[in-house]
Amino acid sequence: MAYIESFFYYWLFVLIGGIVIYAFLFVIGGMIRGVLHLRHSTNEKLLSFLSIKKSLKIFAPLYIFSFGFFYIDKASDYLWEDRAYKEAKAYAIAGEYVFLLKAGLLQFVYPNNSLLQPLNMVESFVLTKTDEHIPATDAERQIWKYKFHLIDYAGTMFAPITDESKARELDFTNPAASMKPELLNTLDEIYSAMDILSKAPMKDKEFDRIDRYLVIASMAPYYKEYILYRAELNSDTNDRRYYEKKWEKFYGDDVLKNNFMHYLAILDQTHDAMTKDKELAQVFEEHPRIKASYYWGAVRGYVAWSNLQTDEDDVYPCKNPNFLKFVDYYKEYTDWAYRTSNSSFQSLSRREKKNYDFKIENQEHPYYVAKYICKIPFEYMAVGEACIEERYRVESFSSSMEMSANIKHIRELQQKQTQGVNNGR
Repeated sequence: MAYIESFFYYWLFVLIGGIVIYAFLFVIGGMIRGVLHLRHSTNEKLLSFLSIKKSLKIFAPLYIFSFGFFYIDKASDYLWEDRAYKEAKAYAIAGEYVFLLKAGLLQFVYPNNSLLQPLNMVESFVLTKTDEHIPATDAERQIWKYKFHLIDYAGTMFAPITDESKARELDFTNPAASMKPELLNTLDEIYSAMDILSKAPMKDKEFDRIDRYLVIASMAPYYKEYILYRAELNSDTNDRRYYEKKWEKFYGDDVLKNNFMHYLAILDQTHDAMTKDKELAQVFEEHPRIKASYYWGAVRGYVAWSNLQTDEDDVYPCKNPNFLKFVDYYKEYTDWAYRTSNSSFQSLSRREKKNYDFKIENQEHPYYVAKYICKIPFEYMAVGEACIEERYRVESFSSSMEMSANIKHIRELQQKQTQGVNNGR
């Protein structure tokens, strides 16, 4: 029964979507016809092609054939092989069509845009149907939750913030760009999904070995980029101790701190799986955007955490294991992206490469501390390093040490408060 019902829903969604798409295209065609008439065009073939009857004869067969083939392709993977929870996957195929429409629209509009609400409702319906056929203890639920909900933010790197104009270019020192309070739970949902995927069982063998790690890697940079917004809410950037207070707030929140520690452990677990499983490593290589996103989260995550874990008696991070993890991940990324001749990173567009370079290599402070203070050799030079003056390198080091000194001061304050409470007893 589930297969028949899901098949019906798939074609219902395709039919409604086709009507909407054709209506949109016909409106565009009507505008072109109007321009041609105004110019007294005699191009009868073009005018005929833009008519309802002629255009529909061309659009309808192509559209139906395309999504008929799309269904067969998905069904051959989900339904005709030895896969677990086929009923859930049958409903997921119906959701895959909606996912395609939504993915295209998300290139232009914010996830909470009212234009997307009908699609959001359909995806919520599909997610309810898939959950009905998957036990609550199975991590596969998180695969579909990511694809039909969390990907709106985590997959696109949109931030749930008040000022949507800043959604792609965030200023971490700007309180106006802080998260909408009602959307803070997006971070909690992403963390929860990563946590479950990192340890819960999964009956589907392919999802267990491959998709669980691809989804974790896809969400990794999002969680790192925006978790510190929690520490920025209601902060005053004009306060001289703004940065110190921000880190003090984060460090003093045991839930955030422990979640972030576990987040890094999940990334390490993913790295171990990718290293040991050749098939998984090959799948990551076939998805360079996801692989680059994974390094984005790992490199920047360990930089942030090493700041919080500086030894109390030594502000130099050279022996800090978390700082050395940053170095390892940084080297891995640059080796994969630039030193491996057949790296799939080279298949990305120039714009995408620059984006990942900026996000990962724009770590001047830890990079220069590692290379010039800790004397750690790097085979690959950071972009533009040869053009950077020695003065800037010194400033980078000083800034890094200032951050460590602030963290050390926070610890000292906490120790005094703890001692005061104990003495009061």
